[in-house]
Amino acid sequence: MALEQSLECILLIEDNPDDRLLIVRELKRAFPHIQIQEALDWSELERAFASNAFDFVITDYELNWTTGLDVLYAVKAHNPDCPIIMFTNSGTQEIAVEAMKAGLDDYVIKSPRHFVRLSQAVRSVWQNTQIRRKASELELRLQFLLNELQVGVFRATLDGQLLEVSDGLLQLFNLPSFSEAQAFFQAHLVQTAIQEQSDQEQLEQTQWQRELRLNQSGKWHWFQISETVVSLNGRLAVDGLVIDITEQKQAAAELRSLNQTLEQRVAERTDRLAMLNRELEMFAFSVSHDLRTPIRQIDGFVSLLRQQLQPTALNPSALHYLQQINTLTDRAGRMIDDLLQFSRTGRAEMQYTTVNMERLVQEARRQVEPQLVGRTVQWQIESLPSVRGDRNLLRQVWQNLIENAVKYSQLQEQTEIVIGSWSTEDEIIFFVCDNGIGFDPNDAQRLFGVFQRLPNAQEFDGTGIGLANVQRVIHRHGGRLWAEGKLGAGATFYFALPFTNSDPGVQKY
Repeated sequence: MALEQSLECILLIEDNPDDRLLIVRELKRAFPHIQIQEALDWSELERAFASNAFDFVITDYELNWTTGLDVLYAVKAHNPDCPIIMFTNSGTQEIAVEAMKAGLDDYVIKSPRHFVRLSQAVRSVWQNTQIRRKASELELRLQFLLNELQVGVFRATLDGQLLEVSDGLLQLFNLPSFSEAQAFFQAHLVQTAIQEQSDQEQLEQTQWQRELRLNQSGKWHWFQISETVVSLNGRLAVDGLVIDITEQKQAAAELRSLNQTLEQRVAERTDRLAMLNRELEMFAFSVSHDLRTPIRQIDGFVSLLRQQLQPTALNPSALHYLQQINTLTDRAGRMIDDLLQFSRTGRAEMQYTTVNMERLVQEARRQVEPQLVGRTVQWQIESLPSVRGDRNLLRQVWQNLIENAVKYSQLQEQTEIVIGSWSTEDEIIFFVCDNGIGFDPNDAQRLFGVFQRLPNAQEFDGTGIGLANVQRVIHRHGGRLWAEGKLGAGATFYFALPFTNSDPGVQKY
């Protein structure tokens, strides 16, 4: 808002009509929209006080009915913040000093060449008044906010003498007066490190933070104290801010307790889960081991029965039944072997070494070569990085994935298998891609369950344990396993190993 708009009305106290006319003319020239209210005696001055319509006062010192000092006292009693200028030619230096002490904003000598100076003084005093009012409003607002937020503020000398304290600080520490605040400050808040500093010139702008624990009415409270050394008119002082952090401390303690409880519960559940897994593995191992003997006995007795019946003419149905028994016992035997292998994978101790993944892939490829007789297979094997891991377990991963790629693509005129890898910030990702029968993406998670076989894989030989075994190996290496595919359009199996498992010489690319 412009100055002319802010300053709306001036109360003029001048009983010399000629001077009054000159003052009004000069004010109107400087402030075209200003209103001038005049008071020529005490009764008019009291009516002006009652209406309270003026923003500014200009008074002469020597009046017929009083003095400018009495007017000054009356104006300040009415409104301590009202700006006032004394425009006179009859005062003395002593009167000017006394008036300034009483709150006078400016003292202008009345003379023809000083009438212009009057409007300049009004403008300057009004601007300063607005600045003071704004600063006062901000200070009150800040004080209100500090009190509402339960924040205490203090200023002290370097030797620990309080200069100022806020009401918020008195409330924080239940202190009824400034004197008690001084004693409390000396007892609890004085920063001894400052007093021990020999070179105090280096202290300016030094900041620090500390905590204070106090027992108030039988209850412990925590306070955070932030302090800064500042320069005031060439002398150093300490500005401080005090915050009650009791609730934060209690919340932190409760959080630590909760975390400890959760950690204990997680540890207990982890131990119990590990125990259950061990029991389950032992059960699977025991059951698998115990089943191998009767399965082999059934297969042996079927062979003996076939030999005993060979001299006689067997019914074709009987021969078919015997063949089915052989087939089922053979499959049961392989399932038991795979289940035993699955159990061993979970119990085997990890033997970490640098593993050449390219060599493992070539070994697995040679293992499946007998299955490729009469088939056209196009291999695309990219360069693979080495990793840190258990070589025997990782060999099982590649063996299973490559065997599956060969098996489920056997119906294609030309089998296409792509093996490769890439690196991210945290891990190396390997993949095996084929152009086989694929799978429904909705069944992707079922692929890695024990004895889980998808509908379109039933016609292919298998036990449904291989991928579960792969998942267990990858998880034991801290990695992850997933698959992507589409029915009739092939599948890609991915496994990722963290870089903590990578060979130190591996380059990220």
